[in-house]
Amino acid sequence: MPSGHTVPARRRRRARSFVQTAGVVASDRLRLNAFGSAYLVAGVLLFFVLSYLALSAQITQASYDISKLQNQQSQLLAAQDQLQYQEISLHAPARVQSDAAQAGLQRGSPSTYVPAQPIAIDLQAPDGAGPTDVTPLWQKAVAALVSRVGGTRDALAAGH
Repeated sequence: MPSGHTVPARRRRRARSFVQTAGVVASDRLRLNAFGSAYLVAGVLLFFVLSYLALSAQITQASYDISKLQNQQSQLLAAQDQLQYQEISLHAPARVQSDAAQAGLQRGSPSTYVPAQPIAIDLQAPDGAGPTDVTPLWQKAVAALVSRVGGTRDALAAGH
């Protein structure tokens, strides 16, 4: 360099991380000394302690509410069981009979069924066939003889 003036040697800067830079900037702005840092740490700890206490109070209140609701549920289930027992006892046969006796009602005689009589149906007859006559031949012959000799009842009744 011709002019006699010397260029100062450049110093190399160390690269700082973002956290270090932010810490330096924050301390410069806040101008915190050792007591200031202690107050800041104590404030953060106080915030977390108060948050913990608030959450634990909410959890305790919720557990009280849950146990209160469980007690109400058990009372309601007991009342439901009692009502079901009362309903069953009101419809019990002995209860119905005693209520009927108090109202002056009497038990009726049991129903009897007429005995069934066999029906002669020819299952071998073709569909649509008229009713088959199962009268024995000798009865048909006697009936035909009586009707020719004496006339039929309908004819005799019409004649009178």
